[in-house]
Amino acid sequence: MRCRTFIATVLLAPLLYAGAKVYQTGRLNEVAIKDMTTTMSLPIGTGNLPIPLHIGINYQFQISTDDSIIYFGSCWSKGKKNYGSDWVVKDPIEFRVEKGKLFLKRPKKGELRLALIGRFRVVSTKDEAGADHQSLQPLAPYVAKQIEPECH
Repeated sequence: MRCRTFIATVLLAPLLYAGAKVYQTGRLNEVAIKDMTTTMSLPIGTGNLPIPLHIGINYQFQISTDDSIIYFGSCWSKGKKNYGSDWVVKDPIEFRVEKGKLFLKRPKKGELRLALIGRFRVVSTKDEAGADHQSLQPLAPYVAKQIEPECH
C-alpha cells in the first residue's frame, strides 16, 4: 500500500507543479482609463448630424520592475466597470507574462488579462553638463500584432 502511494505521488507531482503560475513583482506606475467613442454621421436635409457612439472603455497599465524594465498592457471593456480600482498606483503588483499577454494578479482572486503592448528598458545617461536623462529602449516584442483582449 505504501509503495502504491509513493508511486502515485511521484507520478502526480509534476502535474501539480505544471499548473503553478509564477509571478513577478513590480510597481504599478500608472492606470489610464480612456473612453472610446466614435461619431456616426446622420444625413439630415442639407448636411450631416454627427452622433457620438460609445464603443467601450480602454484600460492601460504601466508596470515597472526593480531591474529597470517597464511593461505596458492594455484591455478594453464594453461596460462601465472600473478594472483599475483593484490596484493603487505606486503600490506593489504581482504579474506574469505569457505568450504576448500580461496577467495582473487581482488582490482577492483571479487575474486580469491584458495585451502586452510593449516592454522597455529604462536607460540612464548623463549629458555633457552632468544632468541625468532617462530614455526607454524597446526590448524584443513577444508578438508583432495582436488583438486587444476584453477585460475580465
